[in-house]
Amino acid sequence: MKVKNIMKLGMVSVVTSLMLVGCGSSGGDNSSTSNDINGYKAQFLGKSTGDQVEELMGGVIGIADEVGHGKMGDPLGEDIASADTTLVESQFSWNSTMDFYNNIASIKHVWDGGLKDVVSAHNSAKATQITNDISTALTSIIAISDSDSDGKLETSDLIANDGAKAFRNQISNETGRTLITTATTNLATLQTNLEELKTYLSSIEFTETDKSKCTDVVNNVIVKGYSDLGLEATKLSESLAKLKNTPSAENVAVARDQWRATREFWEAGEGHIFGPVDTLGVDPKVDSWPVDKAQLDGALDGWDPELSNIDGFPTTMKGFHAIEYLLFGDGSTLEATNNTLNNLDETKRAYLEALGVSFAKDIKSLTDAWK
Repeated sequence: MKVKNIMKLGMVSVVTSLMLVGCGSSGGDNSSTSNDINGYKAQFLGKSTGDQVEELMGGVIGIADEVGHGKMGDPLGEDIASADTTLVESQFSWNSTMDFYNNIASIKHVWDGGLKDVVSAHNSAKATQITNDISTALTSIIAISDSDSDGKLETSDLIANDGAKAFRNQISNETGRTLITTATTNLATLQTNLEELKTYLSSIEFTETDKSKCTDVVNNVIVKGYSDLGLEATKLSESLAKLKNTPSAENVAVARDQWRATREFWEAGEGHIFGPVDTLGVDPKVDSWPVDKAQLDGALDGWDPELSNIDGFPTTMKGFHAIEYLLFGDGSTLEATNNTLNNLDETKRAYLEALGVSFAKDIKSLTDAWK
């Protein structure tokens, strides 16, 4: 599960830490040694089928819990007065509901990719139950932000009517909160049933066919998903470099679209947050939140791209959400691309380019580790 990485540092200490990073300090980097986990695919497939199933089940249970209780439940609060937009993931781009959808879609990918077949071979009723639970959870998440009521979730739904149905705005009105509560209730049901299934599976005698289905999940869901993510991460890095070298509103829009595309592949892989993504510290390095805006703004005032090694920066100053903040604005509105361009001075554009390079490198370490 993701640990929310909130850092409260004074501006003097932040800038000082960046200077130290430039001189070789770790500066908050959570990386492990490079030889920790290379060849993890072979390690995973070498485990017993029972251990593989247990790890796969742990992954899908973990993300169901995180979305329902953390990503949605924390910012929702007990009532409107306690709703807190600063705890909303992807708050600057209004992409949160899409994140939630893709997170639960990651459960569906693992499930449909082979885990359901394993369960069906031993208990078809339980397999049908989980299939239905996943579908119900996805439908209720779509309803939170389905602006055009077509039963699908698209970026246009999130930004329609000045983001009226974006999650960060839905937590502050009763109708929206009802939709969110329905979704969290459905996620709790899914989580409970997955936990009961995990217990049931712990006493099963698995077959060679079951083992082959687990291999299918590894090859067709995990390895392929990370490979596709790597391609998107490279495109994101390239789009940020292009924005730095050729600043224009059009290139802001291209970078935003690529951020969303890359984000989809990352969130759709969170149903298997185990192995290298954890051991190599990739998850916190690319997806820590919430971003401390004051910390980041203050740091940029003293940042010298010629002296600093961004790989060693605190995790709250890089990755998806630092890029998001600079590309989309502070989230109170969805900033027009021309306004964003005006706010992106040369230093900020250079920082975005460096963020993109560091991000792509971290994702590559993940894809390489699963080879």
